[in-house]
Amino acid sequence: MTEIVILITCGIVVSFVAYNFFKGKSGGDNNLLSSQLADLLVRFSKVEEATKNISSTQVSIDNTFKSFEGMLNDRQERGAFSEMELEKLLKDRLPSQYLKFQHTLSNNKRVDCLIDLGEDSQKIGIDSKFVLDNFKNLRASKTDEEIKRYRKLFEDDVLNNIKKISNDYIISGETTPHAIMFIRSEAVYREISEGNLVAKGLEKNVLIVSPSLLWGLLNTLRMFLKDSEMSKKAQVVIKEIGIIGKDIGRLVERVADVENRFNQVSEQFRGIKVSADKIQSRAEKIQELESKDEITK
Repeated sequence: MTEIVILITCGIVVSFVAYNFFKGKSGGDNNLLSSQLADLLVRFSKVEEATKNISSTQVSIDNTFKSFEGMLNDRQERGAFSEMELEKLLKDRLPSQYLKFQHTLSNNKRVDCLIDLGEDSQKIGIDSKFVLDNFKNLRASKTDEEIKRYRKLFEDDVLNNIKKISNDYIISGETTPHAIMFIRSEAVYREISEGNLVAKGLEKNVLIVSPSLLWGLLNTLRMFLKDSEMSKKAQVVIKEIGIIGKDIGRLVERVADVENRFNQVSEQFRGIKVSADKIQSRAEKIQELESKDEITK
């Protein structure tokens, strides 16, 4: 690409010089020509530099694509890539406390992720599958015979994965009676959904989802969790209000008891005051009698 730009630049420059030469320009015009030519060369040098950068970028893109293509052709790397995408999607939609990645179940089977909502009946396994080999063969098929053959092999791959997920990640008393099969590729999922494979999965209690379907499912689950958390908080508030109500009831009883005791003490003080008043009255009468006796003497 750089060589082409150089040839184009040289052609334009030569054409520009020839054009002005045959027009018989004067000396002043020749100076203008030299200035324009210098400016033109500067501009094309920038174009050449930009072209080099584009070439470098293209090489980088080609290498990245080859690396990605090589990764898709390797089952182990492909599986790791699918698991990584599943993890990113789950972390983006659900709080981390509900997610257990690479969780080992009681049957010693390790699921890509266990969505744990608390109770045993609220634990659902989700496993990623990237059934690509026979899908690629199916897409590349030319004859009806090849299409029939590779479609059957592709369907067998999907059915085997459904069976594995159903057997490994659905455990009575430990998980929900359903599990999720995550298909990383939307194109592969479309091929699955065109037949009866989704229905076959549901017969085994396995829900097959693509990234877009899983995203919608997780959004719904996220809303449920928010409502559930709010409900739990409301229950805590109601419980605390109940406890406060009981405390208030006990406080009222104790206040009433104190009031009764206070009334009793007040009554006792009133009785004491009455007795004291009577004693004082009698003492005054005695003093009056003593005073009269003294006067009589």
